[in-house]
Amino acid sequence: MPAPDLSVSATSAVRVAATVLWTGPDAPREIDAPIVAAVPDPRGWAAGLDVPARRDLADRVLTQLLAGEPVVVLEERGDWLRVVAPWQPSDLDPRGYPGWVPRAHVAQAAVPARTEAVVTVEAVRLEPDPGSRGDGLPSELTYATILPVLAETGTRVRVALPGGGSGWIDARACVVRPTGDGKHVEAGAVFTEARRFVGLPYLWGGMSAFGLDCSGLVHIAFRALGRIVPRDAHDQAEAAGRVPVGEARPGDLYFFARPEKSIHHVGFAAGPGSDGVLLHAPRTGEQVREEQMNADRRATLVDLAGRLAD
Repeated sequence: MPAPDLSVSATSAVRVAATVLWTGPDAPREIDAPIVAAVPDPRGWAAGLDVPARRDLADRVLTQLLAGEPVVVLEERGDWLRVVAPWQPSDLDPRGYPGWVPRAHVAQAAVPARTEAVVTVEAVRLEPDPGSRGDGLPSELTYATILPVLAETGTRVRVALPGGGSGWIDARACVVRPTGDGKHVEAGAVFTEARRFVGLPYLWGGMSAFGLDCSGLVHIAFRALGRIVPRDAHDQAEAAGRVPVGEARPGDLYFFARPEKSIHHVGFAAGPGSDGVLLHAPRTGEQVREEQMNADRRATLVDLAGRLAD
C-alpha cells in the first residue's frame, strides 16, 4: 500500500495530547472520565484501569488519536463528533478509521509548515506560548505526535497546535524532518522503534506510549519513522508484501489466525528466518514483550509473513 502523505490537508485535528475513538457517545463509563474530560489525562486514565476494566474496553474503544492528527467530521451530536481519521487506514471506511470523539478534543487544524516535529520519547513537556496559555492546551505530548514546526533555537522547537495555539518542546525529544517526508523505512529501524515499548502494559485500542495493543504497536512504530500503515492487523496483512515465514527478517510481521477465521493478532519477527521469536503486545493483563512463540502461537501462525518496510 502506498504511504499516505503526512501533510494531508484537513480542516480539523486533535487538539489534546491523546484521545480515544469510541464506538459511540454512550460507550465511555464512569471510570473513563479522565480521558473524555475537556482536557483529558491519558496517562492517568490508563494507569487507573485494572484488568477487568481494560477487558471491558473491547466493545467500547476503537483506537486512539494523537495531538495534531487530522480528522474529517461527518456528524455532530451534542458534545460528540463522528469522524474518520485519515492517518489510520481501515477497511471500515476508505477515508480513514471511523468513530466518535468528544467535541472538545477537536479544533481547527494547524496550517502545515515546511518541516514537522515528531516526538521520539514517551512524553515531552509542552510549554505554551504566552498567548496560548489558558486555552486548554495539553501539558505534554506523547511519542509519534507529529506537529508543524514554526521555529527552532537549537535547544527548543516551536510547534503549531490545532486551534491556533503554539508551544515549545525540548529539541532532544523530537526529530525535525521535511513535512510529508517519503523516505524509505528500513525494517531494522522499525523494529528498534517497537522494541522501546517492551514492558508497556497492553491496552485495547492503545496507540500511544501510555498503552498499546498488538496492531497499535505496529502502526505507531511505522508512523514515528514517517510511514502510515493500516491500523488493524487484518488490514496490515492485506497491505503487506508477503514472504515465506522462513524468510522473515527482524521488522517483518507475523500474523495469526485460527482456521477459517480472520487474522486476530500481529507481532514483529524478532529473529532471523523461522526461529519463532516474536516481539508483540500479547493481550490484556500482559505487557509488550519479546519471546519465543508458544504452542498456540505456532499453531495459529499464518504461513506468510508480512513486509511493510523497504
